[in-house]
Amino acid sequence: MSASPSRPYADQQWVESMFADLQRQVDELSGQLQALTNLVHIHTLQALGEPPHEAGPTSTPHEEGSDA
Repeated sequence: MSASPSRPYADQQWVESMFADLQRQVDELSGQLQALTNLVHIHTLQALGEPPHEAGPTSTPHEEGSDA
């Protein structure tokens, strides 16, 4: 009861094919997640009343006059 040499090779090809398909799906989902992250960021900035191109760290009154 020995397995033919072609069987392990066929199994390996199937596993590699499945991994390639999973990698493609991960890449696709990663791109969609990045797009959603950007969309949430833009909507958050709009909700805060800041234009997206001017977003960044800003100083608060507490930071500027805290030497008292």
